[in-house]
Amino acid sequence: MLNSLLIRLRAFCDPLPRRALLGVLLVTAPLALAAEPRLTAKAAILLDADTGEILYARDPHAPLPPASTTKVLSTLIAIERLDPNQMVTVSPSAAMAPPSRVGLRSGDRVVASDLLYGMMLKSGNDASEVVAEAVGGSIPDFARLMNARARQLGALDSHFANPHGLPDDSHVSSAYDLAVIFRYAMLNPTFAQIAGTRNAWVRVDRAGGSNVAVPVPVVTHNRLLGTYEGALGGKTGFTNKAKRCFVGETERGNTRLVVAVLGSSALWEDVRRLFDYGFEQRGLLAPAPQPVLVKAVQREPSVAMPAVARVKPAAVARPAQAKAKAKAKAVRPAPTARVATTSKRAAPAAAKPAATVAKAATPKTTAKATSAKAATPAKVPTTRKVARDDRRGTGGRG
Repeated sequence: MLNSLLIRLRAFCDPLPRRALLGVLLVTAPLALAAEPRLTAKAAILLDADTGEILYARDPHAPLPPASTTKVLSTLIAIERLDPNQMVTVSPSAAMAPPSRVGLRSGDRVVASDLLYGMMLKSGNDASEVVAEAVGGSIPDFARLMNARARQLGALDSHFANPHGLPDDSHVSSAYDLAVIFRYAMLNPTFAQIAGTRNAWVRVDRAGGSNVAVPVPVVTHNRLLGTYEGALGGKTGFTNKAKRCFVGETERGNTRLVVAVLGSSALWEDVRRLFDYGFEQRGLLAPAPQPVLVKAVQREPSVAMPAVARVKPAAVARPAQAKAKAKAKAVRPAPTARVATTSKRAAPAAAKPAATVAKAATPKTTAKATSAKAATPAKVPTTRKVARDDRRGTGGRG
């Protein structure tokens, strides 16, 4: 018990002169206390990365499943023990690792440094197992290395059973331990560069293919990068049992803060509130975004036309004669057929067929026209007249 306490004190406590100076500053220039953040997480911690001072904690030593935040320690051990230029071959068991995955296949060969980007950005479980086998020889042996390194760093609440954080009843950590591990890992320039990268390419030499490496894109799951002022890096995690998890670091001015969150149902709201709370205590809270004022476009002066009110025109009274004419024009009479007059001259015999055609093409007439036609024999047109009507294609006008 005494050794555990000493390890934790060594991990977080500064030399006495610096802590004494900090106490003087707090006494001489006290800062207004900010309201504690409202969180959904089961456990959380906020600490000053430089001094180790804990600014906020909720059940920080509760043993909980850490999900893929486990990969922080796995990546740190790989950086410390693996040659970054070493070509590593993917085993059949690593290729069958459950999602999330980079997409490695059995027999593929990958540079060790690229595998670390696949672990931290894409959170590839296949890449994690490849690294674990390359460093420790097997998953159980690598887990023993993880537990030993965690104790060295003062993370005594944790017990790791695999390199990626997939569900295992014996695989647990705490918000406190994750903060301790991440705080130390960010002191390594290689780890800090990987953790702060938003996207990268993993070069994969496919098994049985050509010697040309196939680039596989990997994108970080850390939404703070590029959206939260001062975000330096972090690692997310999720399983159904662990819920949403995160550990990361931000910087403003000369202050660096580390946040670890486990079992959250509103991860990014929780993380932002914790960082805001810490920076507000340090007087470094980012100002609220101001609305953008759009300057009106200056146009050339023009002559203003007087406004004219639209008036509905009044109805104009028409004279009786105009009304009668308009009414007569509006009512179109029904078409009537022309009635042929009696002819004294008999039509020649050769013209009979043509007369018959003309008679057949004449439209039906009204009852009055029919009676007139019955009383008076129709005029038989001449051969010349019939021929002209046939050329025009009409036997009458309707």
